[in-house]
Amino acid sequence: MIIGILTLLFTGVTTIFQAWVSSDQLRQSKEDARRAERVQASRITFWTDEDAEGVQRLHLKNGSVDPVSDVILVFRVLRVVPIGGIRPWYGRYMALFSGLAPCSELVIDKGKLTGKPPPDAQIAAVGVEFTDTNGTGWLRTPTDLASPPKEPWWDEVHPKEHSGDLKWPPAVKPVAPCS
Repeated sequence: MIIGILTLLFTGVTTIFQAWVSSDQLRQSKEDARRAERVQASRITFWTDEDAEGVQRLHLKNGSVDPVSDVILVFRVLRVVPIGGIRPWYGRYMALFSGLAPCSELVIDKGKLTGKPPPDAQIAAVGVEFTDTNGTGWLRTPTDLASPPKEPWWDEVHPKEHSGDLKWPPAVKPVAPCS
């Protein structure tokens, strides 16, 4: 009788332990799947810099070995005003691209924007929406990477801004390293 009770108790403890291990493995598998889903999207980045003549440029890079499609890049041109450090907008730009090739970088030169932004104006990326090779839609902003993007996310930024256009085509060049 005591052996039966001990066997039953041992079986119960073992079952609870196995359930705990299985739950932990399932949680880890889900976390790995979420991480794998974000791999390509995390390699889509943007930043600004200046060329040799001091003209500001906006870069959009696909650092993955797979293309992205349905690309919507939204950026603003801000003008620095010394009074109180206010930075009013100069214009909002939306550029649509059917895709961005693997291991490539798109470069938008501030000097080639319509509306002739003043020399002291600065480009500030609002975000880029794109679709990865699995058909998942993503939104990358300066502070976040989310899926699916809110619709239409760009109108929430500053809906009263006027929009400008790009002089086409912006420069696209291959980049390395790419993974």
